[in-house]
Amino acid sequence: MDELGRDDDEPEPAEPVGSFLGGGPMLPGVDYNRAWREARAAAGELNRVFACFGLGGVVRAQAGWADDGSGLVHLRGTVEGARTLAAVLDQMVSRGVGPDDLGPSGRSAASG
Repeated sequence: MDELGRDDDEPEPAEPVGSFLGGGPMLPGVDYNRAWREARAAAGELNRVFACFGLGGVVRAQAGWADDGSGLVHLRGTVEGARTLAAVLDQMVSRGVGPDDLGPSGRSAASG
């Protein structure tokens, strides 16, 4: 088990089951699957970036949903991981990197 409480060999569920990270109970007639899959993809993108910064073992993004069926991405991490992530973001801000520097996909306009 890692520092975030995950078993390394435990696969992620293929689709939402019951309730997930504060997503609340699933209500009949609400399509949670599409939004959850989108949230899972976004969480995967964040986790790849966290790994590039060496934060993969201490900060993790996980998919969830709101009561209305919209997707959510929850960040979970150790205190040290949260502080390190804050320091990385603070350094980006101090170098003048901000939301206006991101392209339509949310990625740096410079990285294409």
